[in-house]
Amino acid sequence: MPPQASSVGGSHKWPFRFEILDGLRGLAALTVVAHHLLIVRIGDYAVMLFFVISGYCITASAETCRLKALTFRAFMWRRARRIYPPYFFAILFYALTRVGKLLAGGHDDLARSWDVWVQNLTLTQWVSLPFHPVADAPQNRKLLVAAFWSLNYEEQFYLVVAIALLLAVRYRIPMIGTVLILAAAGLVWNCAVPGGWVTGFFLEYWVHFSLGAILFYVLCVFPARSVRVSFVAAVTALLAYCLLHILPWHPEFELERRAYVELAVVSGFTLALFFIRPASAWIARRALWRPIAGLGTISYSLYLIHQFNLTLVRSAIDRIARFAPEPVRLALMLGLLLSIGVLFWYCCESPFLNRPISQGVPSSGAPPKPASADALSLSSQ
Repeated sequence: MPPQASSVGGSHKWPFRFEILDGLRGLAALTVVAHHLLIVRIGDYAVMLFFVISGYCITASAETCRLKALTFRAFMWRRARRIYPPYFFAILFYALTRVGKLLAGGHDDLARSWDVWVQNLTLTQWVSLPFHPVADAPQNRKLLVAAFWSLNYEEQFYLVVAIALLLAVRYRIPMIGTVLILAAAGLVWNCAVPGGWVTGFFLEYWVHFSLGAILFYVLCVFPARSVRVSFVAAVTALLAYCLLHILPWHPEFELERRAYVELAVVSGFTLALFFIRPASAWIARRALWRPIAGLGTISYSLYLIHQFNLTLVRSAIDRIARFAPEPVRLALMLGLLLSIGVLFWYCCESPFLNRPISQGVPSSGAPPKPASADALSLSSQ
């Protein structure tokens, strides 16, 4: 039987690894794919869940690096090695599909200015937005693939966390302090401009990211009951505040209330993660969870390659199942995209997975003695 959720309110420090997060990331990625296949229309909110999960995972990684006395450079190297090589392969894959489209008589999507290619190769497409904001982040015309807008924010999140790590190591400024200060600034930003104005700057989505980061600290670093009660109360208050601004719901006000909708989604998700933490290991061991965990393994690859292959996949299914019922066709398209994602993961992502840092943080959560960077394994699989 799974542990009782009430145990999370005690003084137990949980291990840094939250076993079901990978599977939840996989479900979010599958939702984004289904959104682009027009099966569901909630992909935008699935991306918000990505940000919360990233907040938890990247903060856990940074704190592990701090405990192991790893440098700013080492942390950023591990992040860059994990993110950029598969991304470069995805850009190459995109270019090859566009060449095929051009040869088939389609539009030349590769005829872009040099600055577009530079920004896409460096994940800095957002730098064109501060003085030319858009209503929705995927509308950034500098994006070769619209789905990559969220990576622009993720890249900035990593850099900010790395700077927080540097401040913690050099000047003893707790990382949680940096996270909270920026969270307050981000919340003011979101409430001041709740929709229709996107600049690509990390602060627009920092609250979403910071909820995952603060969840990590509450579960794994500061286990006092008073801290956890205060955390639940604060997140619940944020959820209630957002609901007051979006209920009753009117679709015509969706854009101008978007920030409140997104914050309500991530607040509810954060609370769910908090209360489900005691059952995480039990869920991860269930046979029904294994395929979901496998989906989580390929989630980044699936995210990278699915959108610009939609036309190709539809054409392939038209050839083999033109007269099949639409649900069958959609299931076949989804299966084909998953297959492409698995192949891409095996060839272009798995070679760049980071190995766990040696002498990892004990399951009890007790901090180990700092080790020198030279004593740690920073090589990747």
